[in-house]
Amino acid sequence: MKAADQSRRRMIGVSLGARTTAEALDALQEIAALADIAEIRLDFMAEYDLPRLLKNRPCPVIVTNRPEREGGRYRGDERERVRPLLEAIDLGAEYVDIEHDATHLIGDRKSSKLIVSYHDFHQTPDNFVQIHREIAAKGADVVKIVGMAQRLTDNLLVFDALAQTSLPTISIAMGEAGQISRVLALRFDTCLLTYATLGKGERVAPGQLAVATMRDVYQADKIDGRTATYAVLGREAASDDTLAALNRATREADVNAIWVSFAVGSAEDPAVIVRSFGRFGVDAAFVLESARQAIVPALDGVESGGPNGEVSVVRRLGDRFLGSWSPSALDALAAINRWSVDSPRVPARL
Repeated sequence: MKAADQSRRRMIGVSLGARTTAEALDALQEIAALADIAEIRLDFMAEYDLPRLLKNRPCPVIVTNRPEREGGRYRGDERERVRPLLEAIDLGAEYVDIEHDATHLIGDRKSSKLIVSYHDFHQTPDNFVQIHREIAAKGADVVKIVGMAQRLTDNLLVFDALAQTSLPTISIAMGEAGQISRVLALRFDTCLLTYATLGKGERVAPGQLAVATMRDVYQADKIDGRTATYAVLGREAASDDTLAALNRATREADVNAIWVSFAVGSAEDPAVIVRSFGRFGVDAAFVLESARQAIVPALDGVESGGPNGEVSVVRRLGDRFLGSWSPSALDALAAINRWSVDSPRVPARL
């Protein structure tokens, strides 16, 4: 088994929705080769032999038995639901995940770390940070707080929760609008992990990315507290091929930065998103044609214009936003990387 260093942060975890013990054992071997930790979702399993699952596990694990009220599949008596979590503690599982309203059912956690979790499958609550603080006060070793993103700006609540704590935290916005949180959370020193899937079978939460996408497209294992953020901004999402090419070229240029897709929903204004780049931690963006007209009100100046004065690149200098022109994202890359080298970024809060 991989060394269970529980001081580790920024791990990639794979949520396992296996149906049987045999299926889970096979999947654990795959996860051990691709990720840092596995979450075993007992509520997805038709049968399980917990001692067998944990005896020779090839990687650290989180054991979870999620009830319906928190987006899981377990139906039945609450104490019976928690019983296998207590067994997992006795068996030495690295982490056990218990819901915020059931912590009183867990006594001595022995060598296991307790993840106390909160899930909202309808929204990302405005009091996200306050909920984090209330969960932390319940004796959590790790706080897990998850909301459903309805818009890009909901991700800011996720980042606020990570920024205001020193406690290991799993903070995520679910759904397509929240996908950037699964990558950009890794910039924070307090981020324990982000969840992914094996890329086959059932996703256990909306918006999860495949572990191969996290590794190959986003080079997630290279993200740290000094990683700058660049956006591909548009009404539509940037393709994985585009993001992979940009991230690969950026790393090859020895620039510590990550490109992510900012797909602005119909209810949001691209100019408002640009003006929020400081809170997102975004330093520069390539703007797709679908949003180029809409971002103009956000600009404080234009350094160079393209056809008809069009602007496709935005860079942030403090609280000012300057536009310029490049015909493609890859053409914009050299200029953006040069800005990064000329003005190295040292994030204040990450």
